[in-house]
Amino acid sequence: MSRSNLWQICHKNARGNNHLTKHLVEIIRKQRLTSKQIAYELVLPTERVRNWYYKGTGMTALDLLLLMSEYEFVRNFIKKAVIAYMMYKDDLAGR
Repeated sequence: MSRSNLWQICHKNARGNNHLTKHLVEIIRKQRLTSKQIAYELVLPTERVRNWYYKGTGMTALDLLLLMSEYEFVRNFIKKAVIAYMMYKDDLAGR
């Protein structure tokens, strides 16, 4: 299998950093937080936060951990997402 085919297979997956980041940014915007506020509160470079806040690039694991440590609503979202994933995984295994 060629490299281009492998790249296409790997990047067709809907789940991943970009998917998670998109949903987190929606929730953050509902809380009316700006990218500058987040960068200031998390002590991150503003450009880095802008990349995933406006441009849709995936956030790093460190960014996610910092968000979870700072904001309760992010922790709740991640907790619900993990529980939903585990239920989905168990449902698939039971079939």
